[in-house]
Amino acid sequence: MKSKKPSQVRIAVALFYVALVLTLAAPFISSDFGPRPPGIVIAVRVVAALFTVFLIEFISIGKNWARITYLVLTVLALPVPLIAAKQGVSISNVEVASIAVQLLAHGVGLYLLFTAPGKSWFAPSGR
Repeated sequence: MKSKKPSQVRIAVALFYVALVLTLAAPFISSDFGPRPPGIVIAVRVVAALFTVFLIEFISIGKNWARITYLVLTVLALPVPLIAAKQGVSISNVEVASIAVQLLAHGVGLYLLFTAPGKSWFAPSGR
């Protein structure tokens, strides 16, 4: 049985949900959905959001694999805004602020999960 969830884990989970809400709001902040039809963009975001909620909830109950998966997916997603900027995709100041807040939320949340006491809460109990 896991010990009581550290407040750092609770804060990290809340930060991940803040980032998720901002991600879901992104298509509505932007007036340009890019070359894909808006319906496809929204459908992909909904599927990604459901998977993200799945991971966040498993992080919340102390599953180490979910914590590591979230870290890997976050690192893999980091270059996306840079690639878009390099391709000349213009974004509004609101979108830039949203991306900055998301990066901060992910960074702080992951820091809290991978440093003590959050880190030790995910350690396997003596099996």
